Amino acid sequence: MTGEAWFRPKRFGYGATPGNWKGWAFVVVFILVVVALVLGHIAAALPAWLIVLVILALTGAIIPFIKAKTDGE
Repeated sequence: MTGEAWFRPKRFGYGATPGNWKGWAFVVVFILVVVALVLGHIAAALPAWLIVLVILALTGAIIPFIKAKTDGE
């Protein structure tokens, strides 16, 4: 991997955890995006399944990025 790792593998279980401020900033921004989508859903009266689908798609889209920015396997 080239560059600085933003995440590190969890000691137990599957996944990664933020390893520095950039990783934490990424997680905070992702959470803010999800909250904004939920609040927008409430304001626009969109179907709940649509918001769930968008959030699942965003989550799936960030997984390769997190994997690329993780130090180790």
